[in-house]
Amino acid sequence: MKEKLDVGGLTFEVRRSARRKTLGVTVDRAGELIIHAPEGTENTELLRWTRSKLLWVHRKLAIKEELAAQVREPEYVTGESFFFLGRSYRLQVVGEQAEALSFDGRAFSLRRDVRMRAPALFRSWYLDAGKKWISARVALLAPRIGVVAPRVEVRDLGFHWGSCGKNNVTYFNWKLLQLPVRLADYVLAHELAHLIEPHHGREFWAVLERSLPDWRQRQEDLRRKAAQIYWCSTDMGQ
Repeated sequence: MKEKLDVGGLTFEVRRSARRKTLGVTVDRAGELIIHAPEGTENTELLRWTRSKLLWVHRKLAIKEELAAQVREPEYVTGESFFFLGRSYRLQVVGEQAEALSFDGRAFSLRRDVRMRAPALFRSWYLDAGKKWISARVALLAPRIGVVAPRVEVRDLGFHWGSCGKNNVTYFNWKLLQLPVRLADYVLAHELAHLIEPHHGREFWAVLERSLPDWRQRQEDLRRKAAQIYWCSTDMGQ
């Protein structure tokens, strides 16, 4: 069962680790609040520290709420634009073609009779396109971070850009294929740095700083760009 902490009307998940030396809090894109704590931290200390961070947490939540309001789901109609590696490509809905969804490097083409399955089709297309591109990009960035290129898996991670798993595996969200290359590189480098430092402590940011000196600007640009891409829910059908 997950450990929870209620503070100031907010609920935090508490994740303890024997490797953790300091307290930290994260607000993920979905608005989930997570406290990272050393294994032996007393609950009274956890409560006191979390209360001191409430103003920062509320500011983060307000920013995320503002960005979420800007995100709109696609309608999958002719003339609509979709991003691939930062470039915008128009969608054409056509009467006949062999593939349900195709991309010729200039535009996407969606067959009209499968429009109700468009969210799943786009998701599948990005997953397929992402596997080769992300694996090649990780192989390029890994030496800069100072790690051996890990095995890469491309999946739907909801509102998370990426994560590190066991056995030197990194997972990346297919949605990052919509980002400009420099922002996708930030996501990839961020997860590769976690192979050295699992937590967002000083050591982690130092690893990222050495390999990506402008990571702060990329992080801010990523936050803004996230409001412009399609998160492609599958509510329209399968």
